[in-house]
Amino acid sequence: MSKTAELFADGLFMGLAPDETDAFLRRCQENTYADGTNLFMEQTEATKLYLIMKGGIDLHFEMPQRENADTTIASRNPGSAVGWSAIVPPHKYRLSGYCRGKTTLLEIDRDTLHVIFETNYHLAYVFMRNIATLTGERLHHVQDKLAKVLADEAVNGW
Repeated sequence: MSKTAELFADGLFMGLAPDETDAFLRRCQENTYADGTNLFMEQTEATKLYLIMKGGIDLHFEMPQRENADTTIASRNPGSAVGWSAIVPPHKYRLSGYCRGKTTLLEIDRDTLHVIFETNYHLAYVFMRNIATLTGERLHHVQDKLAKVLADEAVNGW
């Protein structure tokens, strides 16, 4: 298994055979972006899945009434995948993505993903299972954050 495949082995590629992972990664394009680069905006068409190799991506909830406010909802680091909306209808990004530091990504477009999944049902199943697992973990994280906010409000008032 390549070092790149190892980087993603505990996330989106968990449960795939090494040759399946390597074949998928060969279909990706590597790009490097400067700090602060906007990769996508929330509610725009999701056309790519991003795999973070170096640097990171901050995910923002855009709030126009709060200009210059830090609206970072989550930060993703090497080994993470961002842009699952390219796989899951309605194919709209839920948040905006900005590069944190110089960021190297593997990118794969939605059309290529669909071709891969239509020709390899096992890979499609594993991806969707892993997306469901990771989504559940992220939902739990959001619930924890909400509980802390509500607890703070109860103690200190709003």
